[in-house]
Amino acid sequence: MPAKPLRSTLATIHLSRLRHNFRTLAERASASLASDAPRPAMMAVVKADAYGHGIVPCAKAILEEGKTLGIETMLGVAFAAEATPLRAAEDMPDTRIAVVTPPFAHGAAEYCRLNLEFCAASRTTMQAFSAEAAKTGRVLNAHLTLDTGMRRDGIQPHEALEFMRSVSTLPNINIHGICTHFATADEADKSYYYKQVRIFTESLNALRDAGFSFRYIHAANSGAIAEASPQANNSALFTLLRPGIALYGYNPSHELLNPLALQPVMSLTSSIISLRRLPKGEAVSYGCRYITPKETTIATIPIGYADGFRRGLTGKAQVIIQGTFFPVVGTICMDQCMVDISDEQFRVGDEVILLGAAQAPNGSENRITADDWATALGTIPYEICTGMTARVPRLHEE
Repeated sequence: MPAKPLRSTLATIHLSRLRHNFRTLAERASASLASDAPRPAMMAVVKADAYGHGIVPCAKAILEEGKTLGIETMLGVAFAAEATPLRAAEDMPDTRIAVVTPPFAHGAAEYCRLNLEFCAASRTTMQAFSAEAAKTGRVLNAHLTLDTGMRRDGIQPHEALEFMRSVSTLPNINIHGICTHFATADEADKSYYYKQVRIFTESLNALRDAGFSFRYIHAANSGAIAEASPQANNSALFTLLRPGIALYGYNPSHELLNPLALQPVMSLTSSIISLRRLPKGEAVSYGCRYITPKETTIATIPIGYADGFRRGLTGKAQVIIQGTFFPVVGTICMDQCMVDISDEQFRVGDEVILLGAAQAPNGSENRITADDWATALGTIPYEICTGMTARVPRLHEE
């Protein structure tokens, strides 16, 4: 009989839901294109430890689903170091991995060692990477990166032609992609988004007219994929999709006109570690910010802000116990929080859901999502998922 874990707080990563979200994204894109249009490839963004979900198990599930669907699939990370566990994983030494943040010139040796695709946005870096690739016998693939309005990375569109002429003959470098990043694809007002699409398309056409071609043309983040429809401007899908947060079960914004039917991939559970009956008027936790309004039972849960259950959720968060919502009361601590369960007769060890769903006593479903935390905190689900710290064990299951 397996031993019980020393800690009951657990993030369960439902890989079947990840696969569902991958299929949903692919289906939205396919339905938005002409029947004779080629199916876009997919660059699944697994940066930040797959948005807090565990990079290797999630990457493997994504690649398997892409293979099942017959979709050319690669992975996207933010920094070269994030590719190290992928390269070390079994069955993944030849997986194509692109780093979506432009590198420094001194990173050339690491990119060659790990065989990583990179953003082409600096002549100096390109020259250093070419020299290192030639020395090691490696041919590195690159993606010309244009800044069409994000004002974060990339070269200016009017400089693209001169840039390509200056670097296209560098040995051991193959610039087979061109990309940009949308700033407002997930917002209701699409004017700036369409402006970026226009600038990117014009730059692409000018490069083509000058004799430069690219196998991978990509800009479509989760928002752009979600907003694709047969009636919309679908040129933004190009030939390679680049989804991030939608893979993990969240639409990138509440402003989407056509949100995706996604399933949150992470659930978060803990358990009651202690119970105490308190009279009316007793203070609970740091700062005495909660005073019991009546005689009640306080349950202590072993999760706190050091796990990612943010202190800012104090006075705002709820949990689900046996299908019913209960308020988190008092200041959330580093390692624990308290819940007012009123007169319920729960026991030490009973499960507590912080993210997830359960059937309510009336037969309906009660659910808490990262969107709920994000709304309470004035942030976005990206920050909630990536903020789940490594102290919380991840259990990956189908």
